[in-house]
Amino acid sequence: MPQENANNQRLTFSKRERICSRLQIENLLRKKQSLFCYPFKCLYYFTPKTNERTENQILVSVPKRNFKHAVERNRIKRLTREAYRLQHRRHLDVKTNEKNLCADIFLFYVGKEILPYNLIEDKIIEVLSRLCKQLL
Repeated sequence: MPQENANNQRLTFSKRERICSRLQIENLLRKKQSLFCYPFKCLYYFTPKTNERTENQILVSVPKRNFKHAVERNRIKRLTREAYRLQHRRHLDVKTNEKNLCADIFLFYVGKEILPYNLIEDKIIEVLSRLCKQLL
């Protein structure tokens, strides 16, 4: 059963919240702004909301060079997406809705070891709060 927050919103991570399009990824890499918060490098840009696009979207990448086994890469991606899923409504969505913008976010995991979930969650919160400061 999906979790719900205080406003009875479902705390899910839907397909609409993922960057899937190759064109969208290329746009993100071309128009990017970046920030660094170990173990994440974050590329992002903001666009005005449209009828087709109302959600902030994210893409998580873990390099094969640092983690040879797919199990390790997938675990880091799962932990990162879970931390984002639980925190983005509280931090990023509020600010982007005020400004009527959508964010495209590309998170690169640049660490050399798998961090525990609580540290990853703290870093995701820090990344999201720094993104919110960029909106001001």
